[in-house]
Amino acid sequence: MKKSAVVAALALIVFVAAAVLPVATVAVATPPSKYTKQEDVTSQLVKGVGSFSVTVYKLHEERTMSYESTSQCWSVPSQGGYEYWSELTAKDGAGAYGRYLSIVWGIPGSESRTWKLLSFTSTN
Repeated sequence: MKKSAVVAALALIVFVAAAVLPVATVAVATPPSKYTKQEDVTSQLVKGVGSFSVTVYKLHEERTMSYESTSQCWSVPSQGGYEYWSELTAKDGAGAYGRYLSIVWGIPGSESRTWKLLSFTSTN
């Protein structure tokens, strides 16, 4: 088989595979425009905000869930503290992972009882 025929056959295989195989895409949520400071998702503060939001939600909804990670977190000063908008991953009791958006208000360094979960919604 000639080199040009091999190249053409390979190109056809790649084209067909790209057309037939499903492509997994993960939508990235965009924070509302009022959240102007991007937080470091590896910081203890952001991990704490994510863990707090999953814990409060699971207790309120009487569900088995555990916090896994935060993919993005943005903040804005609000009423003497900060509001945190986060996109996070949690695992349910069956071991399935889900993605969620949460909004938490709190004062960094304060006790957890002063923090508030304002919103927690699934993006799945």
